[in-house]
Amino acid sequence: MTIVDFFRLLRANLLLLLAAALVGGLLGWGYSALQPRIYASESQGFLAARAADQSLITSNLPAESRAQAYVALINSEAVRERVAQDTGQDGDGSLSAVLVPESSMIKVTATSTDPETAAQLANSALQATADVAADVDKNSPLEVVPLSDARVPSAPVSPDTRRNVLLGVVAGLGAGLAIAVLRRLLDVKVRSRADVKEITGAGVIGAVPENASLTRTGEEAVDLDPRAGEAIRALRTNLKFVSVDEPPRVVSFTSADPSEGKSTVASNLARALALAGERVLVVDADLRRPRQHELFQVAGDVGLSEVLAGEVQPDDALAATGIPNLTLLPAGRTPPNPSELLGSKRMRALLKLASEDFFVIVDSPPLLPVTDGSLLATAVDGTVLVVRQGRTRKDHLEAAVENLAAVDAHLLGVVMNGVARSQRGGGYSYGYGYESTYHKSHEKYLSSVGSSAKKGRRSRRKARTRS
Repeated sequence: MTIVDFFRLLRANLLLLLAAALVGGLLGWGYSALQPRIYASESQGFLAARAADQSLITSNLPAESRAQAYVALINSEAVRERVAQDTGQDGDGSLSAVLVPESSMIKVTATSTDPETAAQLANSALQATADVAADVDKNSPLEVVPLSDARVPSAPVSPDTRRNVLLGVVAGLGAGLAIAVLRRLLDVKVRSRADVKEITGAGVIGAVPENASLTRTGEEAVDLDPRAGEAIRALRTNLKFVSVDEPPRVVSFTSADPSEGKSTVASNLARALALAGERVLVVDADLRRPRQHELFQVAGDVGLSEVLAGEVQPDDALAATGIPNLTLLPAGRTPPNPSELLGSKRMRALLKLASEDFFVIVDSPPLLPVTDGSLLATAVDGTVLVVRQGRTRKDHLEAAVENLAAVDAHLLGVVMNGVARSQRGGGYSYGYGYESTYHKSHEKYLSSVGSSAKKGRRSRRKARTRS
């Protein structure tokens, strides 16, 4: 995974990371709320030496070592009892003491769930320690000189809510990132161009967004949403340059599985080519589940299956779409032997004949359920594989590519369909600085095209009325 892939992963899982961080922060806050409030108070004293040194405990020891010997008494049972007598507090709180380095100064820290108790414990601990030492060693050379009294603390030292919340947020982010990486590693769906490139070895020649305007039917389908129209025009341009020396004239559009959008992509590309002045013939070769007659709103009773069966002539099966330069050869009735018809010499001859006058787009059946798509791939100049982002399985795409390779088909490229708008900036769009202006200007063009189409429909209605 590259740095770019990592940042794309972060962006794709931004909501997950934010939710995990929020949950972690709330857990840290909840943990702090459940903990008892602990207050701490400190007092300091100086251990001063008396005149004579006949101590049984600290004789022959340096001054610092003498002081350290008395620090150990702070947590003794005798000191605790003396502190309890002085303060009236029995067992509520704890004491600790440290010797300030290179001095005879002792710092006593008392903690308690009550701030006033903590201050009382700290103030009485030094004197209690000295008293106990005097009881144990009558000749103790040290006496306690208080330097600063403990103050009643205003805020607890534990729990540290800010620290716990911060740790919770960090832990939540870590957990969210781990989940995101795990999902990415275990994800079996095609999500990105990198997935397509790794599996197919071919380039992505188009990225079509998830857009309702792409599913429009009939002549109204020329009025695409600006972004959808831009994606289709980009596909049209890329398809023209996939093979400059030998530009394809017959191109099939197929997919690994059904319902991945190959028919929709093929029909919209055909309209874009026709609007650019190219004579286009769409051949609906998906004889088992034909869609093109519905997308273009024409009769589909007679079509390719009747032509291949020799029942009608090709010209008699062609249907006008109402869009200049665009003709459709519907699938016709579903035959009992689709594979035999599509793999026949007559099919090859039909496509070759049609390519002399048209740019032929073949809506081919999906590759995995049946063999029809693989047979058609051998009869065309090249095949475009349509992949639906987030739906097509990686293993299915790999199997589809293997099927094409098995028949020595020419894979022109891959079209990613259903690309989420939030991911178009991640390499799926052509987002230049003039994008919005370009879209607005193109809307005027589409409006003029739509007006022309409507005028054409009215003219045809009037002609039929006169006749």
